[in-house]
Amino acid sequence: MSIVAEHLPTRPCKSSAGRRRRHVKQLGYRIHQIAPTAYTVLLNPIWTDAHGAPEVVFMATVRDGSGRALKLRSGDSRQLAALVQGAFPTADWSRPQTWRADINGLAVATNALGRWDW
Repeated sequence: MSIVAEHLPTRPCKSSAGRRRRHVKQLGYRIHQIAPTAYTVLLNPIWTDAHGAPEVVFMATVRDGSGRALKLRSGDSRQLAALVQGAFPTADWSRPQTWRADINGLAVATNALGRWDW
């Protein structure tokens, strides 16, 4: 089987940096569409092997500015994980990650004692 060169892009990663910058720029707006008063979003990776092969799913915990947990609808954890992972693909997603609205970026999820910082 031969590969036809016409179907392969010349620069396959040309727009990835621009797309990543756009995702980061719009991340706060998109998160606030799902959880309007969100201040922090904690994404915890959970490994499951319900169907034989182990897979990672993310559980999102969203808190407002006063620290109260917000209720999410069905599928919101998956949506939030996809948004944050799209904006920060180089983060270590085998560990919990916290997105904060005040810096519009990922923050360290644990303090010196090894507990969550919120």
